[in-house]
Amino acid sequence: MGSSTLQSAINTSELTSTPLVLDSVLPNISQALDGTGFIFGAGASYEAGYPMMPKLTQEIIAALDSTEQTTLYEVLDAAKITSDSDKGTPNIEELADAVIAHHTNTNEPRFKALETKFRQLILQALLSVESPDLTNHVRFFEKLKARAYGQPCTVWIWTTNYDLLLEKAASIAGVQVENGFTGTTERYFTPNTFQRVSGTLESRTFGRQTFNQDNKLVVKLIKLHGSISWCKEGDKIYERHPHAICSDAERVMIMPRRRKVMDTLISPYDSLFSLSTRVLGNQCKYLAGCGFSFSDDHINENLFFPVVNGAKCHLSVLSDYEPAAVSGIMSLPNYTGGYESHLRIKGQETKGATDLWQFSKFVELF
Repeated sequence: MGSSTLQSAINTSELTSTPLVLDSVLPNISQALDGTGFIFGAGASYEAGYPMMPKLTQEIIAALDSTEQTTLYEVLDAAKITSDSDKGTPNIEELADAVIAHHTNTNEPRFKALETKFRQLILQALLSVESPDLTNHVRFFEKLKARAYGQPCTVWIWTTNYDLLLEKAASIAGVQVENGFTGTTERYFTPNTFQRVSGTLESRTFGRQTFNQDNKLVVKLIKLHGSISWCKEGDKIYERHPHAICSDAERVMIMPRRRKVMDTLISPYDSLFSLSTRVLGNQCKYLAGCGFSFSDDHINENLFFPVVNGAKCHLSVLSDYEPAAVSGIMSLPNYTGGYESHLRIKGQETKGATDLWQFSKFVELF
């Protein structure tokens, strides 16, 4: 074994000596679950059977016909972008940005058609996962429910995922989820439902009534980039079973691309972002991110980072690597980081390592 390899082995041994405990990730957890929030990205759906970005990119490129692939490589050549199909780079976000930019410059319909094809293939890739493994997600909700101790409790979840893992798992675990829609088989978007509190009115003497909040856990689920179960008809937005939405319907899903900020200025995303700014740092003061890369600048700069910078919220980031985007907040005392190579406790880098960025391990933490 060479000296550099030996030193690496020694460093790895040192780094695995310090575990990351739940109280570090969520400092409020020993007192109350209320006021807790979670941020879930693609990494939180991976173990259930959904592809990560490189594999998704490979699947989409492979599904293009020869003419579409030629069109794509024309875009890459014009942008002087080198591709590596084995690594899935550039990823589908970068490819979509390049295609959209090239269409803007040329105004040729075939480039717009390629963007549309990307959207169709992404949807197909998600719908093709017909039997995802819900084990970890069900356990997650069961553990949250147990920690609510039969008391009124609200937990907030933000996600950029389109899939329905959270909704399905919560139903199995018997946890109420509110996602901004109201109705039965035909649900319609009514964002004020996020602020509703369920309970009962009890009659008292002299005709007075008192309101008693239900003693249960309620999860407020905010899907910042839409969902495979959302569709738009005219100016109204509905939620239906994904396979009950006709093929030519407009799905309410933001295209995976880096320049998403303009997409979030229209309904329903504007309502979801406005709600989030009111909730973060007020109703939700403790956040834990798992499987979330913090690669969306519009989310970082408008939602999560301002409340961390303003000391209104504690943020814990669990990832296999330290995201470059957190460089401006990672030294703050209300920041915790857990990575494969090191830890940050109250903003200070320490020896240690964690695998809590894997959703199954994150669930075990509870």
